[in-house]
Amino acid sequence: MDTIDLELPVVGVKILSDSLEGIDAETYHGVSWCDAVRLATFGAETLVVPGSIDICRWSPIVLGLKAPENAFEESLEPRLKGNVAGLYVAPLSRFSDVEPDVVIVRGRPAQLRDLADRLGEGALSTKYAGQIGRTALGVGDRGLSARVLLTHASNRVLAVLKHWKRFDDLTRIAFRNAKVTGMFEKVAKNAVADMSMCRNSCVLPYVEDAGNISFFCVGGVTWGGNSPANMTSGYPGRMAKKILESVRFPGKKKD
Repeated sequence: MDTIDLELPVVGVKILSDSLEGIDAETYHGVSWCDAVRLATFGAETLVVPGSIDICRWSPIVLGLKAPENAFEESLEPRLKGNVAGLYVAPLSRFSDVEPDVVIVRGRPAQLRDLADRLGEGALSTKYAGQIGRTALGVGDRGLSARVLLTHASNRVLAVLKHWKRFDDLTRIAFRNAKVTGMFEKVAKNAVADMSMCRNSCVLPYVEDAGNISFFCVGGVTWGGNSPANMTSGYPGRMAKKILESVRFPGKKKD
């Protein structure tokens, strides 16, 4: 069996439901969860806690860092229930003493399909199949559906615009506003990928105890710095060892 060579490190996530005790990492302060994952991609260990995320209005809700306060926030599903103390996010190589609850793997679409096939039947979640907001599974045949084409096109445009400082400033101002966020969610819901890094690649795999593959969303491309040529996926920590058997990635520990 050929090895899958990924260009990006695999990132691990530990969900700390009750206490932050024993976690030695910098507390994250920034724009979004996808930005925290971006930092982990380049070697950082961070602790995302209530109040860490300044701008994104989606991720604190789905990650259990903030209780829903209105109809828009109640509609964000699936989400971690209860009050989450924090989430430790770091390169998978830093998880030597504890198993991550979720591993995030990004790569070319063909690579992620190959990895899913190797994990075997039942490894991927089917609950949201066909809902492009939550998953890339079942949304079209070989990427030819209108929704898939729209997602690819919008992500390519975003990848260009993110280098323009005025656009970056605009997104930070706009998505700090709850009304703007709510309106965008209504327009984008199930039209393009949504909450790709927080919900689709972290919460959904954890809640469903199954893998998920997703296209990138606006935040995943702009704030997360991900290439629209790639896709993202998340898997329960129990699958991490099986994933490691068949992939090679920067920073992977040698046996």
